[in-house]
Amino acid sequence: MKLTVRLSLLIIAVLLAALACGASMAASRTFVISPFAVNAPQSYAYLSKALPASLQTKLTRPSSLEARPSQSKIASQADAKKALASSGADFAVWGTVSVTGNECTVEINSMDKAGKLWTKVDQGLLSALNATIQRLGAALGGEAFGLSGMGAVSANGRQMANRMNSDIVVNETGQQQVYLNPQFRYQGAGDGSRLRSQRLKEGMVDMAVADLNGDGKNEIAVLHEHKLVVYVWGDDGRLKPLGETVVSQSNLNFSMRAIDLDGDRAKELVVATFESDSNRPYTYFFSFKDNKLAQAAERIPMFAGVVNMPPNYTPTLVGQAWDSVKLFAPAVRLMIKTGNKYAAGSKLDLPAGANVFNIAWIPAGKDLQTDQLVMLTDNERLRLFQGNAHTQIHTTMEQFSGSATGMEFYKAVPGLGVDRNVQLPSKYYAPTRMIAVDLGHTGEYVLLVSKPVSTAAQIFDRYRYFPQGEVHALYWDGVGLGLKWKTRRIRGSVAQIDLADANNDGILDLVVGLNTTLELGIGSRQAIITAYPLDVSQTNPNTPTDLTDFEVTPTR
Repeated sequence: MKLTVRLSLLIIAVLLAALACGASMAASRTFVISPFAVNAPQSYAYLSKALPASLQTKLTRPSSLEARPSQSKIASQADAKKALASSGADFAVWGTVSVTGNECTVEINSMDKAGKLWTKVDQGLLSALNATIQRLGAALGGEAFGLSGMGAVSANGRQMANRMNSDIVVNETGQQQVYLNPQFRYQGAGDGSRLRSQRLKEGMVDMAVADLNGDGKNEIAVLHEHKLVVYVWGDDGRLKPLGETVVSQSNLNFSMRAIDLDGDRAKELVVATFESDSNRPYTYFFSFKDNKLAQAAERIPMFAGVVNMPPNYTPTLVGQAWDSVKLFAPAVRLMIKTGNKYAAGSKLDLPAGANVFNIAWIPAGKDLQTDQLVMLTDNERLRLFQGNAHTQIHTTMEQFSGSATGMEFYKAVPGLGVDRNVQLPSKYYAPTRMIAVDLGHTGEYVLLVSKPVSTAAQIFDRYRYFPQGEVHALYWDGVGLGLKWKTRRIRGSVAQIDLADANNDGILDLVVGLNTTLELGIGSRQAIITAYPLDVSQTNPNTPTDLTDFEVTPTR
């Protein structure tokens, strides 16, 4: 009997040791990744380190698969063997990127300790390089490293699952169920899935949704006339204030954008302001570390904003000097940090009329051979440019944006200068955000823009208290910007739009900041934030991907 017990205990101990050993081995897998070889002009040399860094972030799994530092430059299997021997890693990864015109080819190689080689090559447009790297990274992780669940994961660890709701209008033919494309589904259920906050006491100038404190969850920053307030969307559907500050007592707030300036994954807020008398600009930089708003850098006497720059479309800080007559100096420049202050760097090649607030790039996709630059004109129409020469190819008849935040300035009369006693001031309104996005990851980009709806505004140029608005998703149809889908009419004046997970539930939202209209009988304007969950899940695969069978007609 005692012998049987001892044998049983011995077997259990051996099994536990084997399991522990197996777990330890699974947890100890590591890889080294070498800078890529770059066959391209010198301006693309940064890809040598940028692409491996992107791959490393995608592949790393804490306690499962981790990167190990290595100084070895890998260009062959022999180099890979040396790197594995010196680092003790389980896998070695190296690659090559070649750029020819607007196209690029990426090759990724991996070898394990046993000498098993894995190689994959992918091609695509240079503007879609990030998507190419993500595809290759997913293949590398799944096929070579045996990783599972390479899809997007939300901050709380759940697989991203998005949905669209009945507030998104796809067509107006009366069909009960239709599809934007196989990745978009629309159901007119009227299920009340649109999120809506309580009313905020002051009117909204701008809004940004981003992870501001580095906790992996998004906060909502709201810019008022003088104040900046940071909220979090609570489980009860109400916005809970986390912190606030006065940006400037003398200046009026004009625009706000979020960008990670120091690479710590917590985004900073770039707030552009202006003096009401002279329109002289001052831009402030705020961080929200430890839930405290503090200046991240010295203010600068320039207009500053954030633009997603090609070819990788990473958010980039840009600035522009002030002009006493034209308001904006001709050149938009990259901003460079020197010490605790940002200064103007190299000039961007942009068409006339472009400034730090009114431009966005639409990346080349399945239907576009090259990226396009879209610019909001002074009369709030969308103008499209294409190619390195910025050839103008389209201007919309309809007006968009519709912001109520504006700066008055006097235009010079040729040969006479400015006579403020005779001339009436012009007014430049802050453009609302223009978002180029491939929602279904199909290579089809749409441009999300705000569309004000008002009869009075068609008669009075300065009427900005729009009683209603919509958000339109526009796409290039080969002739002009066509309507892909839009929201239903929104009561109130759209102050800003954003695309982010507003309430941190793992669902991507179209976030809309509104100001109440004076027609509702309210003494002063108040702000409301509403969010539309979006559906990018796979639906009926037999549904055609075009919209030729549907009438997508804007409501006039």
